[in-house]
Amino acid sequence: YLGRFRDLYLLCEADDDLLVVDGHAAHERINYERLRAAVAEEGVPAASLDPPATLDCSPAAVAAVEAHADELAALGFDCTPFGGGTVRVRAVPAPLGRVADPETLRDALAALRAGDADDRRDAVLADLACHPSLKAGDDLADADAAALIDRLGACEQPFACPHGRPTVLAVDEAHLARGFERGPRRS
Repeated sequence: YLGRFRDLYLLCEADDDLLVVDGHAAHERINYERLRAAVAEEGVPAASLDPPATLDCSPAAVAAVEAHADELAALGFDCTPFGGGTVRVRAVPAPLGRVADPETLRDALAALRAGDADDRRDAVLADLACHPSLKAGDDLADADAAALIDRLGACEQPFACPHGRPTVLAVDEAHLARGFERGPRRS
């Protein structure tokens, strides 16, 4: 780890390459893999809402609350139809210590209504992973940045966030040398 650029990009050296890591995308990948493991074991942690929130939803979304109740519970939502086009939300996901907004239920319902079961779950987990991830301007100590890089390296899929965006760009030394009109050797 070498340092940061624009409070979001982490700069690293690896062999003859300069690696530029998108801190948000990297943290999102790490969080996604942690959430996926949590769902497989015990479900996403949830935070109770007191008082419960109510959301106005389409009839299809209200029907999805009933149809996907078990999946929603495993993802940290405690919600039930509350009459008409209203859904009562008693608990929301609190992935990795950050409580999701009750409005995230809308995105979860949309994802759960599309694709097969694994794709639906993964889409919701990707959205939940984004919420607590590092944002531009967040305070990040050098030791924490280095630890984030190490955790990214331990991921199953370290080169893309769960939404498909790259986490790392590599600039090889030869590219830098050409840009500075130098030969292949350092001089």
